[in-house]
Amino acid sequence: MMLLLKAGRVVPVSRLIQAVWDQKPPFTALQQIRKAVAALRRRIPSGRELIATEPPGYRMTVAEGQVDLKVFDARVRHAQEAHAEGLLDEAVTHLKAGLDLWRGSILADAGGHVIEAAAAGWEERRIAAAEHCFDLRLARGEAGELVSELREFISAHPFRESLRGQLMLALHRSGRQAEAVEEYARLRTLLAEDLGIEPGFRLAELHVAILRGSLEPEAPRRPEVAAAQRPPAVAGAAPCTLPHDLVDFTGRKEEVRRLIEDVRANEGHPGPRVLVIDGMGGSGKTALAVHVAHLLADDYTGGQLYLDLRGFTSGEEPLSAGAALGALLGVLGVPADSMSDGVVGRMALWRATTARRRLLLILDNVAETAQLRPLLPTCPGSLVIITSRVRLPELEGSAGLSLGLLDDDDSTELMSRILGAERIATEPHAASELVRLCGNLPLALRISGARLRKRPHWTLGFLAERLRDSSRILGELESGDCSVASVLRVSYEAMPPNRRADFRLLSLHTGADLDVATAAALLGTEPRRAEETLEHLLDVHLVEQFELGRYSFHDLVRWFARTLPAADPAQGTAVPCRAAAYTLSGVSVPVTCFVP
Repeated sequence: MMLLLKAGRVVPVSRLIQAVWDQKPPFTALQQIRKAVAALRRRIPSGRELIATEPPGYRMTVAEGQVDLKVFDARVRHAQEAHAEGLLDEAVTHLKAGLDLWRGSILADAGGHVIEAAAAGWEERRIAAAEHCFDLRLARGEAGELVSELREFISAHPFRESLRGQLMLALHRSGRQAEAVEEYARLRTLLAEDLGIEPGFRLAELHVAILRGSLEPEAPRRPEVAAAQRPPAVAGAAPCTLPHDLVDFTGRKEEVRRLIEDVRANEGHPGPRVLVIDGMGGSGKTALAVHVAHLLADDYTGGQLYLDLRGFTSGEEPLSAGAALGALLGVLGVPADSMSDGVVGRMALWRATTARRRLLLILDNVAETAQLRPLLPTCPGSLVIITSRVRLPELEGSAGLSLGLLDDDDSTELMSRILGAERIATEPHAASELVRLCGNLPLALRISGARLRKRPHWTLGFLAERLRDSSRILGELESGDCSVASVLRVSYEAMPPNRRADFRLLSLHTGADLDVATAAALLGTEPRRAEETLEHLLDVHLVEQFELGRYSFHDLVRWFARTLPAADPAQGTAVPCRAAAYTLSGVSVPVTCFVP
C-alpha cells in the first residue's frame, strides 16, 4: 500500500515498518518486510522491474494512468497551469475529472496510524481541489447550481469554514441572502456547542458584508479562514488547515525560488527550519507564505497547519501563547480537558505531541518574537513560516525575507488577472498609471481591481483620474470593509506615542528621501535620536531604505500620515521652517567662500 501511495519515490524500509506495525515492531520486522516485497514481486507480472531495490528502501514504478491518485494529482496540476494562463473553463474541466475519480474514502480500515495519516492527507487534497473548483466556478459566474454540491461536501466536513463561505457566496449571488445569513448562524452554533469557539475572522467579515449589502457580487474574495480553528479530519493523524492558495497569485517568482531553495538546502537541519517573511501591510506576505506552503505540503506528513496570531488585526488583541498552543493542540486531536491552563504545561504538551511529527506550520500576523518561541515544533525537518509587519529579532535556525513591492510587470499582470487581459489591453497607458498611483502595493491594486469590477462602466482612466487627487486617494482605495488606510492605521497605532508624533512630522518633508541630519532638523532633536526614530520606522515598514543612510516614504504611507491629526498643530507649521533653515545652513559655507 505504501509503495503505491509513494509510487515513483523511494520508500525507506523504516517507513514500511512503521506502516505495518503501529506499536513496537518485532525483531524480525526487517526480514518480514523483505519477504513481503519478494512475495509481491512474484505475484505481480514483471514484479522485479516494477519494485526496485534502492537504498534505503524500495521504489515502485508504475505507468502513467495506472494509479488513480497519480491521475488525480496530474489533473490538479493541469488545472493550476490552465488557471495560471487564465483558462478557467479548462481548469474546471481538469478539476472535475480529477474529483470524479473518487468513490468515497480511500484506504478505509487498511492499516494503522501511518496509513490513516496518509488517507487523511489525501482527503485534505481532495477537499482542497474541490474548494479550488468551487472558487473557479464562482469566478466564472456560477452560483445556484453550486448550492447542492456544496451542501453535500459540508455534510461530510461540517467544520470546514472555507466551504461554508463558498456556500454563503453562492446563496448570496442567487438572491438568497436570508439563507446565506442562516448558514453563518448554523455554523456559529455548531462551533460554539461542539468546540467552544467562534467562526474565523474572514468568515465573520463575509457575514457582515452580506448583511450590509456591501459584498461585491462579481468578484468576491473567499474568506481565508483562521484554519487552525478547524478540527482535524482524523484526530491525531495529519490534518491540513492551510487556507486555499490564492486563485490569482501573481509574481514573486524570485522570492518563491529563494524560500524553497532554502528549505531544500537545510533538509538535514537538526531542528525545525524557520522562515520569516516581513513587509509592510498589504504587501502580500500571507499570500506568499500560503503559496509556498502548498508547493511544499507533500513533504510534511505530520500535518500542515495555519494559525493567525492576530498581531496586527484591527479591534483585536494579539493571540496569547497559551491560546495559540490550545488552538494548535486542538487541531492535532488533543482533548481540551487534557491541556493545562498554564503556558508552560501547554508548551511541554505541544513539544511532546510534535516530537515525531514532521510539521509545516504557518504562524501568520505575528506582533513580536515572544509570541513565537513557545509555538515552535521540535521534530527535526519541520518547517515554520512566519509573517509579520515588523522585522523580528533572529530566531534560532531562521532565515529572513523582507518582502518588497511588486514590479511594474507583475503589478500589471495582477490587474490583468483581476479584470481580464482585454480590459488592460484596451487602456495600457491608464493601466500603467493605475499601477504607479497604487504604488505597486498588492492590496491597493486588488482594491482598485475590485472597484473596477464592481463598476464595469468605469474606465481605468476614470479611476486613475480620481486617484491623482492626493487629498482623496486613500478614500478611493477602499472597497467594502477593506481599505489601505485601515491597514496602515493598525501599524501606526501599534507604535508608542512619541514614534507616532515623529512619524507624522517626518511625513511633511517634501523631498523624495531624507537622511539622518535632515530628520534631526525636522524633528528638532539630536541626530542620534533621529536615527533611532528612522530605524524604528524602518523596522515596522513605515519607511523604506533603498540606499544606505537614505530613508523614504511610500507615497500611500506619506498621504496616510498627512491625514493624521497632530497633537500640536503648531508643530506642522514649524517643520517647513526647520527644513528651510537646515537647507540654508548647508549652503552658507560655500557662499561665504566665494562672497567674503
